[in-house]
Amino acid sequence: MRDQGIGCCRLQVYGSVVPLVFPSGDRADMEKKRGKAKWRKVGGELRALRTGANLRQKDVAPHAGVVPAQVSAWENGIRGMSAAQALALDRALDANGRLVRVYENAETPENLPKWYEQVPEIEQRVSELREYQCQLVPGLIQTDAYARAAIRDALPWASDAEVKQMVTSRTGRRSLLAKDGSPLVTIVVEEFVLSRAIGGESIQAAQLDRVLELAERGKIRFQVVPTDVRNHYGTAGPFRIYTFPDRPALASAEYTAGEVLIDDLDTVQKCMTIFGFLQAEALPMAASVELVRKVRKGIDD
Repeated sequence: MRDQGIGCCRLQVYGSVVPLVFPSGDRADMEKKRGKAKWRKVGGELRALRTGANLRQKDVAPHAGVVPAQVSAWENGIRGMSAAQALALDRALDANGRLVRVYENAETPENLPKWYEQVPEIEQRVSELREYQCQLVPGLIQTDAYARAAIRDALPWASDAEVKQMVTSRTGRRSLLAKDGSPLVTIVVEEFVLSRAIGGESIQAAQLDRVLELAERGKIRFQVVPTDVRNHYGTAGPFRIYTFPDRPALASAEYTAGEVLIDDLDTVQKCMTIFGFLQAEALPMAASVELVRKVRKGIDD
């Protein structure tokens, strides 16, 4: 047993913090999806090169020793190809190594950290999601511009391509709120979050509009912890709690290098307790929404 001083409380972690938390079948599904993302990248490049050369699938198939249906499967990201096949196709299309480079890059680890991929996968399974944030508007409800500015500030060394990829991954999580029967989502933030102009006042204003829209549509429950409360239960940092209809709850905690997923039941229960304390200190939802509206109006004044 050891203390892990991150997340929702001083976490008592038994063993190691699990890097992936679903059974082996679910883990295999996630890996398969990551594999398909790589195949789609290579397949899209193959299609672009082939059509640019005015060739049909049956024209290039013999060069890789396959039938046209296999080329179609590659281009649609259904199957992967070998390095030798990528090289043969590159030569057949006179691509000057372009397809090979895309293939090699696709076979290396993704620019996105693994935890960046895990969070959306987990969120799609939840029946209830609770999140506390003391620094930013939570990623699940960020606008594109707010997400881009926040990522650039947090990762100043990231390339434009990496930032774009992370923004796409983060904003893609919105589908959780768009689907029928979306889970119950409760968000608690510190009052400071509302006035912190990430990316500038215009971006912050649009972000607050987004919060108001989601709250008024009933897509989220949104509460604000005033700055003048006596007890500050969230000083250990941001965290989430994931509740599922068919398996034990999980928690995740953010830290400088990313995020960790936690399945120790005692630790998860402590996170739930802290979240309850935060809600008790926070303004009721109606008052919280009114405060968001007041801060938003102040940007225009």
